[in-house]
Formats: sequence, structure tokens, C-alpha cells
Amino acid sequence: MFNRETILKNLNTENYYIDNHSLDLFLEDWKIESIYEDEDGLEFYDDLALEKIKKGISLKAQGYSDEQIIAKLSRMEAKIEKNEEPAKPVQPLIVSDLLEENTAASTDVAVKEETQPEIIPQGKSFTLDVSSQTLQMLAEAVAKKISDDITNSDMATRLIEAGGYKRDNEILAKQVHELLEHNKELSKRIEQLESHESKNFWSRFWGKH
Repeated sequence: MFNRETILKNLNTENYYIDNHSLDLFLEDWKIESIYEDEDGLEFYDDLALEKIKKGISLKAQGYSDEQIIAKLSRMEAKIEKNEEPAKPVQPLIVSDLLEENTAASTDVAVKEETQPEIIPQGKSFTLDVSSQTLQMLAEAVAKKISDDITNSDMATRLIEAGGYKRDNEILAKQVHELLEHNKELSKRIEQLESHESKNFWSRFWGKH
């Protein structure tokens, strides 16, 4: 808020050079009223009053009459009041009304579901079929990808080589086993021959003596 002294200081700061007497005349002639008066009779004005005084001084310097200035200042006040139009009151939220609306909406949904008993199951069945088909296609694609990767990678070569080594080892093991069996047979025959020769030797020995 401004009193007349602070209004004069503000005007002089902004190059509106007037004295206290001229200010009193402008306030009276242009019907600019104070918004508050204290117990000592000191009047206070708002920002709008200060803007009206500045506007009135500018219009006065351009040759406008007091009546014309009053009219323009009135439109200025009306414009501000329009901009400060109060907002529409907020409607109170009534919980019971909200519950009734939700209940009604739920009832409508239930009625629609009852009137279309076959459409929803078919829709769900179709969705499941598509999902199963999609999963099968994905599984086949993954299997093919893995097969291609194995075939076209060094892993396949290593596996084939490892398989060849395994077969070679099996053949060698079989040959070793056969050799061992053959050696056993040879050992038996040698033992038999040695036994037979031993008998012949002793028979000849005792025959001589």
C-alpha cells in the first residue's frame, strides 16, 4: 500500500514530477479513492490507484480533459476486475454418489457380459491357440538356429574329430584285448609244451639209468 508521501516518491522516481497539491487535485478530480484510512486520518492506496495516477498524468499531458481521463481510468479498472474474475467453485465430491456411479457401471458391464456369453470364450480360445502356435514356431526357430550354429562352427569339427578318436581308441582297445587273449593262448601252449618236454626228458633220463 501507498500513502500520499510514498506515491509522490514513486512518481518522482519515474519522472512524474508533481507536488503534493497537484496530487491532491488529481485524486479528487479523477475520483481515485483510497482503500484504507487509519485512526489518524492517513489514507492508503493500492497499486491500481498508483497506476491510475500515472495514466492520468500521461493523458493530461496529451490534452485529455478530466472527464475523458475518468472514462479511460474506469475502463482500466473494469479490465482488471475482469482479469480477476473469481474461479468457478469446486464441486464437492460426494462419496455416496461416486459409489453409486461405480455400482451402476459394474452392473452395465455384467449385463453386457451376460448378453454375449459365446463371444468372450471364443476370443479367449483364439488367443490361446495363437499363443501355442507362436511358442511352437519359436521353439522350431530356436532348434534350427542351434542346429545351424553347430553345423557351421568349429564345434562340429571338434565333435567329429573327438568321435573319430573315440572310434580309433575303441578299435585299439579291441586289438589290445585280442592280443592279450592271444598271449594267454600262447602262454598256455608254451606251458603245455614245456610240460610235455619235461616228461619226455625224465622218461629218457630214467630209461638210460
